[in-house]
Amino acid sequence: MEKREQIKKYFKISSPTLLFILGVLFGLSVLMLRLTEGYDAESFFWTCSFVFGGATVIYFLIDYASKQNIVSDSQMDSWLEDDIAEVIKKRPYDKLGISKADLVAESLLVLGPIYWNVSGFDVKDILMKKGKDGFNRYSIWTIQVFAFTENYLCSYKCNYNWIKNTYINESTNEFFYKDVVSVKTDTVSSAYTLMNGQRLVHSEAFQLKLAGDEITVITNDDSLNTSSVMVSKAEKAVQSIRAMLRDKKK
Repeated sequence: MEKREQIKKYFKISSPTLLFILGVLFGLSVLMLRLTEGYDAESFFWTCSFVFGGATVIYFLIDYASKQNIVSDSQMDSWLEDDIAEVIKKRPYDKLGISKADLVAESLLVLGPIYWNVSGFDVKDILMKKGKDGFNRYSIWTIQVFAFTENYLCSYKCNYNWIKNTYINESTNEFFYKDVVSVKTDTVSSAYTLMNGQRLVHSEAFQLKLAGDEITVITNDDSLNTSSVMVSKAEKAVQSIRAMLRDKKK
């Protein structure tokens, strides 16, 4: 199976609903009893027993079959890292009009999951799945890249559809180092309604504040429940930008 199809299957696979199977089998059984005029108490008892036993067997067989060949959480994490690395290998620098030769330090990446409606994305692609390790994986991401040149801090941002390996809502900017007011990870107020109906009110976020502007990337929340790896990327970015600012503002 092609990689993109496996990623899609990881998010969209779901177990059959036992209640639905029970209902279908029970309805068919009652219909057969009525047609054969065997609708008495004893027949009804055996029908219920048959329905429950049959539904349970069918449920586990379908559930088992549906989960075969599903990639592991660790494989998904590895693929996400590889796919994002491919996106940011060249695209940010082309959009910013710079080359890697212009950089004076390693570029930094901040990732944030998206689990709410985003203009330009089909809602069917905005998916989440809880892994066996207890953390959630997402199909849509905010990608934020910071690139350091001699005189400017350059910024590239986009929304990434992992299932389709496409990105939209690209934006770029550049700032003088002296215009950066602060950079930190903090708890911020938000007003998103997640795809499961939950409200995202307070979230962990990466924040870079400038004179008259601000860059914010939501990285985690109790409702989002992303892994610590995502948060650590934001913390690394904060430390590196602070170090560069101290050097440039001497």
